[in-house]
Amino acid sequence: MDDPIVDKVVARVLALLAGETIDPGRRNVFVLFSGAVSGFAAGREAVSRLVRSHHQLTIMLTPSARKIFGEGPLRELGAAAIVDFEPWVDVSEHVRRADLVLVPTLTMNLAGRLALGSMDTPAATLILGALLAGKAVLAIRDGADPAGKRGEALGAIPEGSPALWALLEDRLATLERFGVELVAKDAFLVAMERRLVARRRRDAVPAAIASGPVAVVERERRASPIVTAGELIGAAPGSRFRLAAGCRLTAQAEETARSLGLRLEFV
Repeated sequence: MDDPIVDKVVARVLALLAGETIDPGRRNVFVLFSGAVSGFAAGREAVSRLVRSHHQLTIMLTPSARKIFGEGPLRELGAAAIVDFEPWVDVSEHVRRADLVLVPTLTMNLAGRLALGSMDTPAATLILGALLAGKAVLAIRDGADPAGKRGEALGAIPEGSPALWALLEDRLATLERFGVELVAKDAFLVAMERRLVARRRRDAVPAAIASGPVAVVERERRASPIVTAGELIGAAPGSRFRLAAGCRLTAQAEETARSLGLRLEFV
């Protein structure tokens, strides 16, 4: 079975387990590429799927993304509607039309702007405007996470500058509190397919299961102790989820745990 079909099936199953309403109607999707290299492959695959779908696709590249990636790889996939970023674009109309905003290459710089609530660039205005309008925003965290690929490229360790490490993690946690769904790049495509077919019911809480599978999240000494929603979303409703001592959940992860009725155990 092709990966896109598998992802669609998994997305629907997860949506139903989480109490979301299936609505396969047409969506207006806006894909924003900023300058993080990590996540580009997943973003390119997302564009490829959207081009072949019945959904309406619009793309924006920040100046750094345009310099690093260029429009070529996206044009080759059939992407036609690419917004010109320079010198300044009014994104108000794009925010009004968008049902879903995808940010596959979130950078530390952009995450910092967003965490401050600063609308000083079209990219930040698009994302924050979408959140204010109640639109879904899905982003890959790897390029903005000190424990992710960007931090790995810098040789970052928590002991290097604990205060700075905590600040960068707190920025991502702030984005989740704002309503951004942050996922690892490997979970991005399934999460996208889910947002394309599901309408979330915020009051839906699956019934707890008396006993269920145990999922264990273990972290190496140098890895982040932060547990994100993306790490919990695949757990069976009502199951036990064992976390290594010292781990803490983001706001979005806590909401996910509640919605799935997970029983969290710190070991």
